Amino acid sequence: MQKNQLIQCLGHLDRKAMTRFSEFARSPYFNKHQDVQNLVAYLSQIYPDFTDKKCDRAVVFQHLYPTLPHNQARLAIVFTYATRLLEKFLIAEQAISEGLLHDGTLLSRYQRQHGFLFLFEKTWPENVGGGTFSAAKNMPANPGEIPTLTSAYYEKKYKEAAERDAATISLARPGIQFLWEKQAWLNAFYLTEKLRDACEMAHRKKLLNTSLPDDPMMEAALQVISGHLHEFAPYPPLMAYFHLFQLLQPEETAQYPSTLKKIKEYEPGLAREEVQNIYNSLQNYCIGQINQGNQPFLRELFGIYRSQLDKGLLLVDGHLPEWHFKNITTTGLRLDEHRWVKKFLESYKSLLPESVAVNAYSYNLAAYHYHLKNYDEVLRLLLKIEYTDLRYNLDAKSLLLRTYFDLEEEDALKALTESFKQYLKRSRQLSDFQKKGYFNLLKFSQKAFNLKVGKGYTAATKWSNDLQKLKKEMAAATAIFNQSWLESKVAEL
Repeated sequence: MQKNQLIQCLGHLDRKAMTRFSEFARSPYFNKHQDVQNLVAYLSQIYPDFTDKKCDRAVVFQHLYPTLPHNQARLAIVFTYATRLLEKFLIAEQAISEGLLHDGTLLSRYQRQHGFLFLFEKTWPENVGGGTFSAAKNMPANPGEIPTLTSAYYEKKYKEAAERDAATISLARPGIQFLWEKQAWLNAFYLTEKLRDACEMAHRKKLLNTSLPDDPMMEAALQVISGHLHEFAPYPPLMAYFHLFQLLQPEETAQYPSTLKKIKEYEPGLAREEVQNIYNSLQNYCIGQINQGNQPFLRELFGIYRSQLDKGLLLVDGHLPEWHFKNITTTGLRLDEHRWVKKFLESYKSLLPESVAVNAYSYNLAAYHYHLKNYDEVLRLLLKIEYTDLRYNLDAKSLLLRTYFDLEEEDALKALTESFKQYLKRSRQLSDFQKKGYFNLLKFSQKAFNLKVGKGYTAATKWSNDLQKLKKEMAAATAIFNQSWLESKVAEL
């Protein structure tokens, strides 16, 4: 039976949210419909066990109306009202999380629209009708408040100034101060949002290999900011995104050190979410440079990862996502930062999500030992991985392939290659591109292995020709996973 929309949505709430919704439904301010209260109470009682048996329409109706014959139309109306109530609850939850219930603008608007104008005169007597605006003076006075600065903060200040200006008009005492302040905050909000989106657009253009029409507003914004750097200096997010956007333009890699320095200067004035977004952008930029063959950026990427770790920017709900764990390990190992990587693995394994902790730790520790050529440890650790997880299955098989290659275990390598091919053919979860990348890894690895063990047993001319042929085939391939490893092995030949 397909579950009702209301029940599907409730299934996505955690226990605390479900409890709050039940309390919300019992509040007569939000809901005076007794049948809806009873329905939500029942669903809260059985949560999260929303089985077909307990959620069957006849069962629910009998629970709500034990003395009445089944009436599907009546039950449908109650579900509709309950769904609308849930929507109101979700709006309230989001408003609370965004601090909208503490938004002074809403209070000011109500006061202005309902005859509380005397409060405006008491609150801003020195400003009504005159004065000048200074962004620096309007920034939080307490240094501890500065990290709250985001474009959302500028939007809030813009709305506050708009309400103040509207109040002066209602008081028949219009001036310039609040109207000018409104425009200043609007500029900060608009330009910050514009630049943040422009940075994201630059990344997506490269990722999707697409082009976009020219944006005349973006060109105008850049000219304005460039010509008034001093005036915009009090807005850290705006300036940080301005320098980041310039870095993301083609052929601007030389700007990386100076851009990173500028961003660090503005960082104390950035909210955590802005710092996360900017460092993530720098991370993607470095990865893009590495993928283009600019290997010095591997060290820069390592530095970005370490900064993100130090600032706790990679944590999600207190956990370090497994793929950050893997990418950081891989980057450190490619730089031969073995001691640091070992310390990182031990320090952060407790922060991995519990459901993936064993697989993530075992695999990455195996990768660490592979780089140290501790092949027995690699094989021991790979046995601990749960192969029902597709991603770790592929990663573990690839690492096992590299281990057998280095150990010159010909029979084991051949057997693994054949089983790996069968696994790829049967998999319905992998895209054609992914399958091609792994098939090429297996094919070229086997050829490189044959050259490795056949050297000295094959005629020199034939061996050399076969090596050149392999290099040409690899260069022509559209996808090879573990390509840098494979290229290093061919280079060793």
